[in-house]
Amino acid sequence: MDRSLINQTPDLSSLEDSLQERILAGHVAILEQVDYFRANFGLAQSRWKKDGTRVTEVDEKISRDLFDNLAKYFPEDDFCSEESAETTIPIPIEADFTWVLDPVDGTNNYAVGVPECCISLGLLHKGIPVYGFIYDYGRDNILQGGPMVGSIEGNHIVQASPQLVNEKLTFCMHFPIPTSDLDALREVLQEWRIRCPGSAAVGMANVATGRLDGCLEFRAKPWDCAAGYAICQGSGARFEFVRNPVFPLREFSPSMGPCPFRVGSEIFHQQVCQALQITDRGT
Repeated sequence: MDRSLINQTPDLSSLEDSLQERILAGHVAILEQVDYFRANFGLAQSRWKKDGTRVTEVDEKISRDLFDNLAKYFPEDDFCSEESAETTIPIPIEADFTWVLDPVDGTNNYAVGVPECCISLGLLHKGIPVYGFIYDYGRDNILQGGPMVGSIEGNHIVQASPQLVNEKLTFCMHFPIPTSDLDALREVLQEWRIRCPGSAAVGMANVATGRLDGCLEFRAKPWDCAAGYAICQGSGARFEFVRNPVFPLREFSPSMGPCPFRVGSEIFHQQVCQALQITDRGT
């Protein structure tokens, strides 16, 4: 990582002290994991979980160490990770502030040495993401921000693109997707430009920085999108759940189901909603 950028954050002076303190602590907590994340890229031992997803020793160590660090300063907060211990029932979210972590988003990529992977950390206030951090391995930088302060990549303010980035709608989406949605999209998928980075958070980072028109995900979980939700809103992109909203987050479980979402420019929302034949409630 370019060490000249490690202290860069948006102007936080307008925020309450409790939020400022957590953002600064979150920034440091992410930075402390970067060297370890990079050193084990493509090398970490991995195994398959019961749900068929891959987990590496890096996922587990970052989840444990990052939350141990933050809990020293904010013991009253709730901490939710993809690698949290399984419980028989979901854990209620009761604290004012909640941290939602995907320690390695794009674990399949990370394990085999494909650079589209990241650390994704979202900070929620009363269940709503208000700030996010994405450490992007491929670009070796931190993208961070939220709707109240804007978003930056390194030390550069970022903006989502209000116009098409290419001649056709260009966005990221991962497969497989539900059969009914695939049927609805079948015709337009012959025209649209689809990217499959292997990491929903990296895809959302590309939306926030104006590299893609949007991100449409049917398989994502809350830990995949908590950071990107805030960062994309800070860059001017709009986030909507495809069906039932998950935020404000009221309970958490590592085995919770997917929360399909769409985030991007107004052009992206219009075309996707038209193809899926759903009402765009955000307009």
